[in-house]
Order: sequence, then structure tokens, then C-alpha cells
Amino acid sequence: MKIAKSTISSFFLLTLFFFQLSCSNQKKEDVKQNDNKKTENVSKRVSVLKIDSPKAGEMFIIGDNIEINIGLKEADVEIDSLIVVSGHLKTILYNHNLQYVWDTKELNVGSNQLKVFAYSGGNKIDSYYLKLRFKSDIKPELFECKIIKTYPHDKKAYTQGLIYENGIMYEGTGQFGESVLRKVNFESGEIIAELSLESKYFGEGITIFKDKIIQLTWRSQTGFVYDKKSFKLISTLKYGTEGWGITTDGKRLIMSDGTKTIHFLDPVYFNETSKIEVYDNEGPIHNLNGLEYIDGLVYANVYQTEEIIAFDPNTGKVLKRIDCRKVIPNGYRGEHDNVLNGIAYDKDNDRYFITGKRWPNLFEVKFVK
Repeated sequence: MKIAKSTISSFFLLTLFFFQLSCSNQKKEDVKQNDNKKTENVSKRVSVLKIDSPKAGEMFIIGDNIEINIGLKEADVEIDSLIVVSGHLKTILYNHNLQYVWDTKELNVGSNQLKVFAYSGGNKIDSYYLKLRFKSDIKPELFECKIIKTYPHDKKAYTQGLIYENGIMYEGTGQFGESVLRKVNFESGEIIAELSLESKYFGEGITIFKDKIIQLTWRSQTGFVYDKKSFKLISTLKYGTEGWGITTDGKRLIMSDGTKTIHFLDPVYFNETSKIEVYDNEGPIHNLNGLEYIDGLVYANVYQTEEIIAFDPNTGKVLKRIDCRKVIPNGYRGEHDNVLNGIAYDKDNDRYFITGKRWPNLFEVKFVK
């Protein structure tokens, strides 16, 4: 009996269709099984870890060896091991010995986190993060300001940033509708050049990076990059915090936001690369404002105080406290708004300059122990 070619083709196509359908169903079944396995793995995550002491947020001193009392809750699961992570250091503990001592001498001051992970059958089933705070192990040296020379200063200038370079003082000022960037002959007080910001911006700190000037604004999360010579706007930059003070170590930008936190930014793309917190031997230093990088340290105005601190930008430890009460002009002490702000440094002649918001004077000073 002869079978038509069309019949054979139809039979072949029908067989192929059922084969593909079978494969498709098998794949779906495999996917379902994988999903079930994933669900099963997720379901195995149970709460077994606890840390009885210390409590989250407690304050210690850098260098302390802290006993971490790790415990295990009752659970229908067998724990193989725990891994404790501090920075880049990992330590393996087994459930018959959960003793752990946190060696903190290599940590920065501020908040630090200890991570504990529990494993069962080779799988991570629980994690616990303990955050503690650390103050400095160094007592800052105490200094006071001694006036060397006095220069005139614009009483209308709500000073936010101050920079000295090659005989010229650059100044950034604040207040909505009053914010400017200017070049000043500081010896005479004469304004050489000035650029006004749009009234919607509240000007803040400034710094010089190579042939550019960078100026922050307060709450707009916007900064401006200018050509240093012409004040021509080159670009704008964005950041995710308030802008207060800014300086540079020649490789990165160093920015304050009015808290205890200091942010480090890439000078080209302005993305945040890291951050630290600033603490002395008593605790955190809040309200960090105008900044100036000098000989490896960052000098910072502490807003609404008559004090400047100097901290190590690598560790956040405060190494100097500078009392500036003797420099405050008559009638300005105790002022809520017209406070000390603005630090500049003449590296070639080792001269320090300070002023304040709407102060009548700019002072050349020395910091004396």
C-alpha cells in the first residue's frame, strides 16, 4: 500500500509538535522545581543569632578590645559555623565556642559595624549587624588665636568660604539674593572681581582645584565650577547632602554638610568616593562648616562657636582645638548669625587668615599653644 507524501509530512509534523510540547512542559516543570528549591532555600532562613552585649549604639574608645557576647536562639536547625566580619578581617567561630573579642585599634572613629553570619549545611541562614560608636583615643592639643595683622573686610559679606592664592583672597558669601563669588585685594579690602549667584541659591564654601573654583550652595544640592581667572561658569555639580564647607588635598574634594560627617568627592565626576565621621576624645563634633586643608590636616570652623578644630582626614580624629575668642570683634561675641567662619592659608609664607560673617575685619593670625 502506498502512503501519500503529504500524509507522511503531516504525520512527521504532528510528531514533532508533540515532542516540542513535551519538551516545553518538561522545561516548565524544571523551572517550577527550581523555583520550589529557591523557595525552600528562602524558607530555611531562620532567626538564630543574638548579641546580648554590647548594645547597639554604645560608645567605646578606638583601641578597646570589646567582648562580643554572641548567642544562639533555640531553632530546629544545626549551626555549622559563624563568620564574624570587621572591615576586611574575617573570623570563623564554631557553635561550641562563640567567644569573640573585637580588636578596634585599626578602626576609624565614629560608627563601625560588626557583621555576624550563621551557616547551616554550608548555607548562610541568618545575619546580625551590630553598630557601635567610637571616640578618639587622642586628647587634642589646645591652641589659641593670636592676631598678627588686621585688614579691612566688607561688613556686608556673609562669609562662607575663604581662599588665599598668589596674593589674592577669594571669598564666597551666602544669603538668598546676596550670594557672590569675588576676588579681593585683602590688604586694602578692594573688590577686584565679583560674580552674583541667582537669588534662588544660598552660597556656601569655595575651594580652588587646579585652574577652577568650586562653589557650593546650601540646600539646593547644586555646586558651580568656574574658570579661576574669568569666573566663567564651566559646569554644575550635584551632591546628595547640604553643602557647607569644601576644600581639597590636591587629589580629592573634601566637603562638610553641617553634621559630623565629612564627604570625599572625585574632583572630575564629583561622585562620593568615601566618608568619615569626626570625633574627639569626648565624642562627635557636629556643625562642621568652613574647611581648609593645611599640611595634612583639615581645619574646620565649628558653626556658632568661637572654635576651630583640626582633624586627620584619614581617621576622623581631632588633633587640635583652637580657641578664637580673643579674635572676635567687639559686639560680635554671642551673635547667632555673624559668627566665626572662613579659614585661609598662605603656604608660601606660612600665614593663617580668619574672618567671620559680616565681620569688619580679616585677621592674620598664629595658633599658639
